[in-house]
Amino acid sequence: MSRNILAGLCLSGSLLLAGCFDVEQAMTLNKDLSGTATFDMKMDMAPMALIGLYMQRSMEGKEGPPSSAEIEAAKKDLLASMKKEEVKVDPKAKEADVKKTLPDGVKLLESSFTEKELEIGTHLVFGFDHISKLGLIDLPDDKKQQAGPGPGQGPGGASPFDQPFAGLKLVDEGSTLLLTSRTVNPLQGKEEQEAEMDIDAATKKQVEDMMKGLRIAFKINAPFEVVEHNATRKEGKTLVWEWTYATLDKMTPEQAAEGIRVRFKK
Repeated sequence: MSRNILAGLCLSGSLLLAGCFDVEQAMTLNKDLSGTATFDMKMDMAPMALIGLYMQRSMEGKEGPPSSAEIEAAKKDLLASMKKEEVKVDPKAKEADVKKTLPDGVKLLESSFTEKELEIGTHLVFGFDHISKLGLIDLPDDKKQQAGPGPGQGPGGASPFDQPFAGLKLVDEGSTLLLTSRTVNPLQGKEEQEAEMDIDAATKKQVEDMMKGLRIAFKINAPFEVVEHNATRKEGKTLVWEWTYATLDKMTPEQAAEGIRVRFKK
């Protein structure tokens, strides 16, 4: 393969963890600003196998896309490697670790940690006495603990969601409440990298295919009248912000800076 293809693989590798993520955060508020919050993350490590396969074929001088048999073999090799290096952790131990890190006023109501083939899942439900406590949640860093993949992490790297509600703020404006939060865009700076590497259209398409599973969603259900919001859609009384690879790739710096924003009438 050409230098262009290798550069594209380097680019996709730098965005690999982002491309693996399907993250959904949901919040239900009560009138006293207590409530529950859910954090769901799925990681698909298959793109890692595909990137490794492309690099191997490039070094061997092979042209054209890999066959289905080659792709399946690469996935099996990655799975075998992960199982060999994996340190098994009891879900109960993971749950205990999460509970130890929670701030006062936040409780862990539910948890599950699943692993199936190349997919890793984390499901956490928190109860909080005030919304301001959510931004203080900092999930355990299993990489530092050398305890294997944990909440929000995959093999070999930390997640940008170790602090799932970081940046969440609620300002009492008197007659209204302004709720804002950050927008995580793991693709920020991708265009600059592509320009520096002189990536062609075909290689860009390959990178996009590897990252097509990327999804980030945030949902808020509150008992207040909504005055204004910048949600991507509304489902009944629930405001939904949802971004895929396509929408994150087109997100402007101004849109990213605006983040999640909704004003409620008290």
